[in-house]
Amino acid sequence: MIASEQARVFLAMAVCGAALGVAYDGLTFLRRGLQLGPAATGVLDLAFGVLCAAGMICVALIMRVDPFRWYEFAGMAAGMLLYALSMGTFVRFVSKTVRKVIKKSGRSGEENSK
Repeated sequence: MIASEQARVFLAMAVCGAALGVAYDGLTFLRRGLQLGPAATGVLDLAFGVLCAAGMICVALIMRVDPFRWYEFAGMAAGMLLYALSMGTFVRFVSKTVRKVIKKSGRSGEENSK
C-alpha cells in the first residue's frame, strides 16, 4: 500500500475515532442521566467495545484494507483524542449544564407540588 493510501486510511480511521468519541459521550450522558448501576454500565461499556470493533471493520472494508496495520489503530486513537480535546470538552460542558438544570427543575417541581 502506497503512502497516499495509508494517509487516506489513517484519516478515515481518525474520523471513525471522532465519531466513536461522540458515541461514548452519548452513552455517558445516558448512563448518568438514568443513574444506571454498575451492571448496566458494564453492559454499555461492552456495547461500546463492540461498536468500536464494528466501526473499525466497516472502515477497513470500505477502504479495502486487507490486514489491519498499526497506523489504523493510531488513527482511531488520534480521532478519539482530537475529539476529546476539542469538541468533546464543549459537549461534556453542555451535558453537565443540562443535567444540573434538569436536577434543579426536578427539585423545584417537588417543592411546588407540596
